[in-house]
Amino acid sequence: MFEEPEWAEAAPVAAGLGPVISRPPPAASSQNKVPLEDESVDVAVFCLSLMGTNIRDFLEEANRVLKPGGLLKVAEVSSRFEDVRTFLRAVTKLGFKIVSKDLTNSHFFLFDFQKTGPPLVGPKAQLSGLQLQPCLYKRR
Repeated sequence: MFEEPEWAEAAPVAAGLGPVISRPPPAASSQNKVPLEDESVDVAVFCLSLMGTNIRDFLEEANRVLKPGGLLKVAEVSSRFEDVRTFLRAVTKLGFKIVSKDLTNSHFFLFDFQKTGPPLVGPKAQLSGLQLQPCLYKRR
């Protein structure tokens, strides 16, 4: 049986989307950070989890916990992407390089990124590629 870690109970929840964990501003409390040490994780996976409006926070937190050269795997609904290239460019500016992408599935896109270092842009830099569209569901 799956048991949620103790820290998950304290994580804020966004309207039906499950726990939303984001990195706080430097002056904020560390309670909102994922309870993992910097550069302590080999692989981070976002599978249908970039539903919040703070995607950048999620990706920056993944960068923080990933070891140098660590992998970020993203699986997301294809209808959410207006322009895949702008999304990829935005993610690379956050300290990742694209290792592989699979755009062949009509419903989901799969991406593998490797951590190259800290984000290359400041926190106030605009990254339009991270504004994904709402999911489109079709009746079957």
